[in-house]
Amino acid sequence: MKRLIISITVLCLAALALQAQNKEKTYFSPQKGKWAVGVTFNPGSMGSTLAIQPKDGEFAGDYIDGLAGYPKQMFVMAKDPMASVKFKYYLSSKTAFRASVGLNGSVVNYREYVRDDLALALNADSQNQVVDRTTSTMNSVSLMLGAEWSKGTKAVRFIYGVDFIYAIGGGSLQFKYGNKMTDLNQVPSSMPMTQSGGDWNNYVDKGWGMAYARPVQRKNIGYVHGFGISADAGLEVFIADNISLSAALNFTPIMVTLQPQTYTVFEGFSTKTNKVEKANSLVSPGSSALLYGTQNIGCRISLTYYLTK
Repeated sequence: MKRLIISITVLCLAALALQAQNKEKTYFSPQKGKWAVGVTFNPGSMGSTLAIQPKDGEFAGDYIDGLAGYPKQMFVMAKDPMASVKFKYYLSSKTAFRASVGLNGSVVNYREYVRDDLALALNADSQNQVVDRTTSTMNSVSLMLGAEWSKGTKAVRFIYGVDFIYAIGGGSLQFKYGNKMTDLNQVPSSMPMTQSGGDWNNYVDKGWGMAYARPVQRKNIGYVHGFGISADAGLEVFIADNISLSAALNFTPIMVTLQPQTYTVFEGFSTKTNKVEKANSLVSPGSSALLYGTQNIGCRISLTYYLTK
């Protein structure tokens, strides 16, 4: 909220200064068929409870381990893109169709040493180690389509608009182990989070004949989808003939999120087939969320370039 107030205050001060110094100066006047491009940043965007990216200074292992707290929902998306590229096409001098697209994602690789089972079997005093690896991949795309209206022709103009938001995302976790599972080593050493009772191992034998199993993948069956409506209103200040800086309060009163089924792939030695097998275990049958309220407020700060030709 402090950042929001500071941003709006600075913009208002700049607007007053420009208006006082350039009373007679004319700025870009939108006309039907004209285009504009720009970038938008929303520092107050109401994000998800599950971070798609690690926090500054967060260790990779803590980030991976923390994802285990969301076993039934691999991925939750923000309601409004934190950063996006926008386009505007003017239908008249006061009305424009607008569209913006925002991207977000991460690839986090975590490695951990574990003892080398083969070396230990050959030499009881062996201190050799191998490496277990976990890779988290998450990504999303947010698209907004809507309309914008403006009031005024001077350096400072009042703008307001409404948008339909659609977001799609997905994610997966891959586990790779330094100690191979075999008929001679049915319970190989692995990183603690993937062992029985670990944060990432909720394995339950469902008739597969595998007394022990460890995860090799967790993934959604399909993608996460989000739909919503957003409105904004604020000021646009022209800092050059055809370049403007704007700040607008945005409000997202309603958002619907649809989560797909989530499953974990386990590997284990099966007494039924006498070999290492893989089994799919459904973690979640899917879920949905209806998010609404009057506190879903952010501030869109935009830099826009108006094409004059």
